[in-house]
Amino acid sequence: MAMDSFEKDRAAFDWIKGAWDDYLNGLPVLLPVLLALTAASAPALWLLHRYHSYIPAGAYMLLVLLPLQMGSNLVYINLARGTKAGFTDMFSAFPVYHRAMICALWLGCLTAGGVIVFVVPGIILYLTYGFTPYALVDKRSGVKGSFALSREITDGWRTRLFVIFSLTLAVNIFAPEVITVGGTLKAPALEFDFKAWTVVSSVLKAFVFVPWLDMAMARAYNFLLCPRPIPEPLPDDSPAPYDGD
Repeated sequence: MAMDSFEKDRAAFDWIKGAWDDYLNGLPVLLPVLLALTAASAPALWLLHRYHSYIPAGAYMLLVLLPLQMGSNLVYINLARGTKAGFTDMFSAFPVYHRAMICALWLGCLTAGGVIVFVVPGIILYLTYGFTPYALVDKRSGVKGSFALSREITDGWRTRLFVIFSLTLAVNIFAPEVITVGGTLKAPALEFDFKAWTVVSSVLKAFVFVPWLDMAMARAYNFLLCPRPIPEPLPDDSPAPYDGD
């Protein structure tokens, strides 16, 4: 039986609310993962600073950092399910490395192409296929199967997923960073801001708000992946429900 609009809104609210409890309860597992991802991003900044080019930094991010970030989705998924989650889950994309690269590149191209044509199609494509990396590390499905699964489970739910997307986008846009990239496209350069508010904001963003919203996405994935129970029909000899007349 299909859920009505109110039930869907309530479910989406539960994703966000429940994600906070999952984040707090799973922090002993999540914190080492977050610290490792932060450390793993440092070489990309060093490469950009050393060569003043996006090419070596981009190659490192694509070949090393991106699989780690995709693998970390499995940590969130398992925490949201209440099953065993561990630090090694962060490396779950490496056994399917070639598929992870294809999924990441294809999803990125779809989203970027939609944004270039017009912003809204890019957002819709991302909300439709955003669970592709989750399916890849969780179900070990192929590229086509991962995209198909994401499209299937997000059908009718993109408006609710947009709430989490908007919150994540707002955090990334409005929370200042200690390290930003300036300069020109041909000669990028790192810029540093060590004001107290910037440092606090960066820490809260990296270790609280973004993980909390990532956990909300994991809860949404788990919820949409499980089929909703369909009430059994009344037996033929059951009395008809009282209609109040």
